[in-house]
Amino acid sequence: MAKFLVLHTIDLRTADAAEYSSEAQMANVNDYLAAYTAETYCMESWVAAGAGKIACLWEAPSEQAIIDVFAKMPQKSRVPVEGIYPAMVIDWREMKK
Repeated sequence: MAKFLVLHTIDLRTADAAEYSSEAQMANVNDYLAAYTAETYCMESWVAAGAGKIACLWEAPSEQAIIDVFAKMPQKSRVPVEGIYPAMVIDWREMKK
């Protein structure tokens, strides 16, 4: 299955920082899980809240499949998408062994 890097940017000048706290995002987990499909889901996310950036690694058959999953999420759970990019994963821990 293909992997994609989904980048999100939060405008820290206008955003309510509390909406992007770990606690607030955990409250949305069920919305995320309900929108995922067997083939299209987020594998991992990295948050740099101070920079207003979120990077998510997705597994999906296509970029459109990811867009379709986002469309199924309630508006309150959506984070603005900056871009969706085909990606590869390099496991540096494995390379080091």
